[in-house]
Amino acid sequence: MDLVLNEFTEVILGVFTIALLGGATAYLLSFSARRFQSDTDSVVGDINRLLPQTQCAQCGFPGCLPYAEAIVTGEAINLCPPGGQDTVKALANLLGREPLPLENDTQHEAATIARIRESECIGCTLCLPACPVDAIIGAPQRLHSVIEQHCTGCDLCLEPCPVDCIDMIQVTEASAQDIVGTVMLAEESLKQDVSTTECIGCDLCELRCPRDLAPQALYWERKSIDRLEAIGLNDCIECQLCDKVCPSQLPLTQIFTDAKALSRQRKTEFAEAERLKRRHQKHQARELTRTQNLRSRPSKSDRSAILQSLTKQHKDAAEMRSGK
Repeated sequence: MDLVLNEFTEVILGVFTIALLGGATAYLLSFSARRFQSDTDSVVGDINRLLPQTQCAQCGFPGCLPYAEAIVTGEAINLCPPGGQDTVKALANLLGREPLPLENDTQHEAATIARIRESECIGCTLCLPACPVDAIIGAPQRLHSVIEQHCTGCDLCLEPCPVDCIDMIQVTEASAQDIVGTVMLAEESLKQDVSTTECIGCDLCELRCPRDLAPQALYWERKSIDRLEAIGLNDCIECQLCDKVCPSQLPLTQIFTDAKALSRQRKTEFAEAERLKRRHQKHQARELTRTQNLRSRPSKSDRSAILQSLTKQHKDAAEMRSGK
């Protein structure tokens, strides 16, 4: 009996010891995770404050904060051209790393900014979200311009431009007066009246269309909404490039805009007609069900016969109960 009790006691003590060790280990791991995470966040903040905050993505990351987070995980500290070698040295002192030479050093090169060839800009707005410092101003189907003082020359606006109308130029070549003058010329060109001669089939509009459409084919089919939709009417972004190159000065964009409005109106009317049709069908179904229910009711004579039968059954049942 004493042997069994000793073995039971040893088992209880072993389980208690294991549970105690497991709880202590879990607490230490949790505490370490919180402590090191806090330290990591603090280091990321310190690194981020040393970076120039141009958000130019020349380091290969989408912004200064992502680059700071990557440095904490082991990324090189010499990938920031706007920060220069001074930033590399500051990061090296902070992290205790070797101050390597700056990669892609552009400090000795002429500074560049983006310039939009306004006469070719289609107002697609695709360059606006690409600019990390909001240095581009513009609106849909309106002229875009670059704010020289804010542009960091990061080149990120070049790729999304569908018509390649953005150039990177040296800052010394930039002229605010030239930009303003180009804007005024573009606005005046949009205000000019156009004639309504016939299409000559020159294909110039098709070559300039950023959506690879055939504006002249859309023009020829302008009287058939079905045909227009089949050949890509709704893909038109109304960029007005086809108007600018048309030798016949046809108002192609306005024609396509009106056709899309007519298409939307027709779809709305069709949807409303379908809704009324379904409503009428439901009404007819309810009327048919009601008629069928009325027809399935017994006639007056049938109702009398049913009443007599029920009365007789009731009397028979009463007599049987009384007889018992």
